[in-house]
Amino acid sequence: MSSRHKRKGKPKFLMIEGYVVKSAAWKALTANDKAVYLGLKWKYDAFNNGRIAMGCREAAEVIGNASKDTGKRSLDNLQAKGFITLTKPSGFNMKNRAATEWRLTEYKCDVTGELPTKAFMRWAPDEKSTVRPRGHTVRPQGQWALERSA
Repeated sequence: MSSRHKRKGKPKFLMIEGYVVKSAAWKALTANDKAVYLGLKWKYDAFNNGRIAMGCREAAEVIGNASKDTGKRSLDNLQAKGFITLTKPSGFNMKNRAATEWRLTEYKCDVTGELPTKAFMRWAPDEKSTVRPRGHTVRPQGQWALERSA
């Protein structure tokens, strides 16, 4: 990294754009998902998008006092809502222990040069029907007994 891109004694900070926070996908995230997203964004240094390594155990550490299944669930939720995409799956064997590598979709990919997709902006929650289903309703058994005795 060249010296003109170094922060030279200035503290590191995270900036979350307003359009990200106002998106429906951000509002649908849990607190754990947001913590993992911030952990991924903390690792981003403007030159490594597409090579941000984070496994489910590290995601659980970012959440704090959580299991690796909770970390995996948060990574899966972020991927399903379009905040991150998988660039390199993990490999866990005796020779190579590599964590999964991710790409933040709000930035250009530094590996492939792909433009930002911002897929989270197109995410929409599932529509819930507010119309009651039509059809016959089943009476409770107690009402049948009252009608027969009358």
